[in-house]
Amino acid sequence: MVSARVRALILAIVIAVVPLIAWEAGLNTKQVISVTALAIFIGGSFAFWEFRVAFAFSGISLLLFTNVIDIPHIVDFSNVDVILFLISMMIVIGFLEERKFFDWMTARIIYTFINRPSLVFAAILFVSFILAALVDEVTSILITLALTMRVCHYYNVDPVPIAIFEVFTTNIGSSATVVGNPIGVLIAFRSGFSFFDFIRWSFPIAVASVIVIIAIGELYLKKEKETARQKVHIEEELKALEKEAKYKKALNTPTIVFLGVIIGLILHHHLEGVFHLPNNSLLLGVAMAGAGASLFIEHKKAVDIVEKKVDWWTLVYFILLFASVGTMQYTGISNLIAEKVEQITRGNIVYVMLLLSAIVGGITSVMDNVLAVSIAIPIVNSLSGVINTFPIWWIALIAGTYWGNATVIGSTANIVMAGYMDKARKRGEKVSEIRMLQWIKLGVPISAITFALAFLLLYIQMGIMPTL
Repeated sequence: MVSARVRALILAIVIAVVPLIAWEAGLNTKQVISVTALAIFIGGSFAFWEFRVAFAFSGISLLLFTNVIDIPHIVDFSNVDVILFLISMMIVIGFLEERKFFDWMTARIIYTFINRPSLVFAAILFVSFILAALVDEVTSILITLALTMRVCHYYNVDPVPIAIFEVFTTNIGSSATVVGNPIGVLIAFRSGFSFFDFIRWSFPIAVASVIVIIAIGELYLKKEKETARQKVHIEEELKALEKEAKYKKALNTPTIVFLGVIIGLILHHHLEGVFHLPNNSLLLGVAMAGAGASLFIEHKKAVDIVEKKVDWWTLVYFILLFASVGTMQYTGISNLIAEKVEQITRGNIVYVMLLLSAIVGGITSVMDNVLAVSIAIPIVNSLSGVINTFPIWWIALIAGTYWGNATVIGSTANIVMAGYMDKARKRGEKVSEIRMLQWIKLGVPISAITFALAFLLLYIQMGIMPTL
């Protein structure tokens, strides 16, 4: 672990060197300040993750003090539509969690295969994928981890190897629909893609990638499966799982809300056409209607849901991140980068996809996919009209989720799982330690294989893609 003093020194060097490089590259004063503010944002977040929001405020304040950007443009670049969508879905998911909807759904699936360990492990991985696609990666991993711990206790096996593969399928699943990951929401609103577009283009690729991961998991988890076949029956655990798997009358309301929101999101594009509404207006409208219904139903706990189930810390970070990255477009830096990309790739769309995915995937694997895609979006916008950006949007989404599997810090789901297992180990449970090098040895090949498959599946469909 690098000491705080060394990280502070590296950050100071980065902040000092970046403006010099920008100046030497011929950028004007406002562009240099814009790049410096982003360096403070990124470098500070990377070196001192726990202070990322503080660095975000500092970066934006620098832009305001130097008159590089004004308040109206900060508001404009803050992607309020994306933030409102995330708030709404967090409220809906918080309501469903309060009503134990996801606990029942996962318990029902796992209990069905409890006496067939190989199918149980595969089911856990597939449930992680589906939940991430329908809700979000963090909610998915928390729910499935709780079930995994119970199942592994029942089978008397170490949960860590299975949990790592859960993370892999969770991250892939988060790319399958618009609601699975904040970058999906961001891309949907900026590209104009509908929920059905994700079902058509991203979901099948994610399913193919998850099948590959489950197949690899079947080979990798041989030891755990063999131990499970010699399982020791723990009647209390089995009875608790059976009880949780039974459908109860209390689940009627959350089931209706869940299905209503999902069906509404799937049909939003068609409804917009029927009512002659702007593109993606009902993507936000359905989410907000679901949030409103959830708060009306859970009126006594409504304040708690809004305060505790909405991740305000992360949302504030996103708002400031979007504003900071938007400044690159405002000062013309994005156009300069797009011109460089066009020169390097000579307008070859495959080369553009490879270059952009290398940038997004590299940042994602060591930092944050929202940051990576936020940087990519103004570049893609600048390429619009020069090349067909339709496949570019999808490769940005795929790189930003699939490469999250490469390292322990590659996505929020990874970090949540590692912390969850660390706490379990400290409680004295049979849980092995998660090491970065061991994760990389497995995560990088998994990321490379699934990304290569996804890239290939996108490439062979390029001839039938619409033009953006």
